[in-house]
Amino acid sequence: MALTPAEIVWYIPAYDSGTIIDSCGEFNNVPLIGVHGGINYNPILARRQFKYPVEGKPRDIVLERVFYHNHADNQGMRQRFAKAWKTIHKKDSN
Repeated sequence: MALTPAEIVWYIPAYDSGTIIDSCGEFNNVPLIGVHGGINYNPILARRQFKYPVEGKPRDIVLERVFYHNHADNQGMRQRFAKAWKTIHKKDSN
C-alpha cells in the first residue's frame, strides 16, 4: 500500500519558531555540509514551500548554486562552509 501526499505531514506549524536562517557568512544562501560534500539551499524558496508570503521573484544573485565534492574540493569550500556557520543571519517569518 503506497502513501499518498495527503498522508504525509511535511510541515508542523507547532514547531515554527518564527525565525528562519536567511544566510550564513559570505554566502547569500545557506550552506549545508554532508558526508560526501556540500550544497546550499535558498531560504526564499524554502519560505514559499512553508507557505510564508513571498513578495516578487527572487533576485538572480540569491539563486546562485554552490556545491562541492569532498574528494575534489580544490577551492577549500568545506572550510568556507564551516566558517560561514559561525555567522548566521536570521530573519523573522513576518
